[in-house]
Amino acid sequence: MTTSPFDIPVDDLTIARAQKGDREACGRLFRDFHQPAWSVAMRLCQCRETAHEVTQEAFITAFRRLKQFRGDAPFWGWMRRVVINHAISTLRKGPKGVVVELEDHHVHEEAPQERVGQSMDLEAALACLDEVDRAVVWLHDVEGYSHVEIAGMYEQSESFSKTRLSRARAKLRELVQPASGQVAVGEAGG
Repeated sequence: MTTSPFDIPVDDLTIARAQKGDREACGRLFRDFHQPAWSVAMRLCQCRETAHEVTQEAFITAFRRLKQFRGDAPFWGWMRRVVINHAISTLRKGPKGVVVELEDHHVHEEAPQERVGQSMDLEAALACLDEVDRAVVWLHDVEGYSHVEIAGMYEQSESFSKTRLSRARAKLRELVQPASGQVAVGEAGG
């Protein structure tokens, strides 16, 4: 499993200072975690404006509840969970017709062109999934959450997560055509 972009070391002193309301410490936490928070929100919501809103609300909540962080797990895991919970909550409340924006893909010179193309195909295929399926795939396969954890986020049973993941993977296989390297562009799920 790959490490999370949230896996940023934070010293206990910075957290303690932030818990006491120190603006400099809070600013450091914001600077360190803003980009990973926005990235996850964007992946789950598929809309820049919504991702900005989710990120902002997640930080407001995190700073208000910072005293609840007990330190028995890494801070980054707690912060990631706050962002994901806000994204899921926003998706539940939001309109079903979500605007899908395609991100620019930056090619790293050392990356093989074929792998970049596959990544772009997968991005386009993920955008075609409905928001819950896309979130379950992202949370399970990328963020590493278990089915039990995902089910808890959605207040559903474990079979909900397993079923949504299985169906989403089947749809992704249909959308990504390995022989031609093309994405079958159909209706976006909603």
